[in-house]
Amino acid sequence: MVGGVGWDDHGTFSGLLSFTRRCRHDTLKWTLSQVGLFGLPKCFSIDKLRPIHLVRQPLTRSFNSYHTGRRATLPHSRGGIDAMKQGTLNRRDFLKRSGLLGAGLALAACAPSAAPSGAAPQAGESAGAAPSAEGTPILFWFQAENHKPEYERRVDELNEKFSIDFKFEILDRDTMNAKFPATLMSGSGFPDILEQNAGDVVLYFKGGAEAIPFIPLNDALAASPYAGDALESRFARFTKEGQIYGAPHDVHPLVMLYHDTAWQEAGVDLSQVVTWDDLFNACSKLELTMADGQPRYPIMDGKSDTHLPARMMQKGFWWTDENGEPMLSDPRFKEVVEDWLRFKPFQVDRDWSNHVAMTKSGQVMSQLAPDWLYGIFKQGTADDAEFLANSPIRIMRIPDFEAEGIHTGTWGGTACSVPKMSPNATKALDVMLYLYFDNTEGQLETRFVETGILPPVVSSWEGQAFHEAEPFVGGQVAGEVFIESALDLPGYAEDWTTNTVVTAWNEQFPLVWTGELSLDEAIATAEKNARDTIAQNQ
Repeated sequence: MVGGVGWDDHGTFSGLLSFTRRCRHDTLKWTLSQVGLFGLPKCFSIDKLRPIHLVRQPLTRSFNSYHTGRRATLPHSRGGIDAMKQGTLNRRDFLKRSGLLGAGLALAACAPSAAPSGAAPQAGESAGAAPSAEGTPILFWFQAENHKPEYERRVDELNEKFSIDFKFEILDRDTMNAKFPATLMSGSGFPDILEQNAGDVVLYFKGGAEAIPFIPLNDALAASPYAGDALESRFARFTKEGQIYGAPHDVHPLVMLYHDTAWQEAGVDLSQVVTWDDLFNACSKLELTMADGQPRYPIMDGKSDTHLPARMMQKGFWWTDENGEPMLSDPRFKEVVEDWLRFKPFQVDRDWSNHVAMTKSGQVMSQLAPDWLYGIFKQGTADDAEFLANSPIRIMRIPDFEAEGIHTGTWGGTACSVPKMSPNATKALDVMLYLYFDNTEGQLETRFVETGILPPVVSSWEGQAFHEAEPFVGGQVAGEVFIESALDLPGYAEDWTTNTVVTAWNEQFPLVWTGELSLDEAIATAEKNARDTIAQNQ
């Protein structure tokens, strides 16, 4: 029992929300102008960038061991994965040595908008589902198409475990961003559980706790079986003034995927690249035209998708500071942009229609990839037995400014919240935490196998699925490389102002890229525009 709130023998959460009926009146007073949903429409175009308040532990392993993924060991684990697999490191020791056991949670859409959004909004139960005729109705909204197979498959499981009638609606991002605020205004039609792109969750952080339409999760998490097991750094993004308003679905750490054969033919062993300078020198050695006359691209990435934010994180700052103030005028921002700009001759924007084929052929030679993008590549090559028999693709940790840097970053994210106005909020909290964090039947391992998405539950990483050699990367153990990157990923805070800052920068950066605007002019203009927009929507 924690604060009068307990988790019974069946894993159900009870007694938390006697206050929710009282909260409805306050929530109905919440307005669109407070959150700025209409005042900041461009915020909704960016879902992949976020701010950061960095804390990390020093690396303790040799770079080359984790860099290649051939036999990596977990950071801070004194033997890590090998010891776990040999039975010499138990779960409690693993969590403790990873700095995650007992740390507490008080601190504490996968694909980007550039990707195809998929089918039109859908609603329903899973095919063949047998919802409970007398169960508590629970309505779940989500966006990410690649989450649908899991949720569809688990409807019967949820209905039986919680005595509910579980239904879901899958909406595209624009529809959800219009529909949910409308339900708050009308006082009806809202979901019991809302899964959003992570960048959208923080748009509701405007004002004090009474204005935020979601139930704080601190007590529910602390009283749950999952306390201390979920990766603490992933909660910071959804926390305001010590209250957690979103449960993370994923980690999305960055790794580097590269076409080893293409690099070796150019005389470069990319596995030895450690710093951004090393990568620049490697790119400079390449002939940028292929034998068939097609252009060759050492790097595929959007201008602000992975390379730029990763550099920001490695320098210890983010788009906004812990108070939501823009960080564009910080000298470190200019430094990281300048570093990324020197790679312009080697970069091509991501081609979502052809990126798998371009990667397989070696036309694209490297890219920074989060776990969900890795999953797309695996799915895109799953039926190509000839390619997988001798795949040239390899996986490694990403470069950093320093050899002993964090060598990580992140792109994308999804989180679940329970609206205060839900009439079934207590039950909804039960269902949400179980759906996201429970692995008693290997549910999170299945998520990783099917989608490539690394769940934020550390104990689940002991599962065999995370330690299997994978043909797509030539027999390397991709799961272990992602785990190490995840453990080095710092926590970072965001506020409703963050997407405003990102949008302001993305309006200027293409002009810098094409040489139409100087970097200093772009930074000054973006900073001013961001601050003006924030001031107008306070």
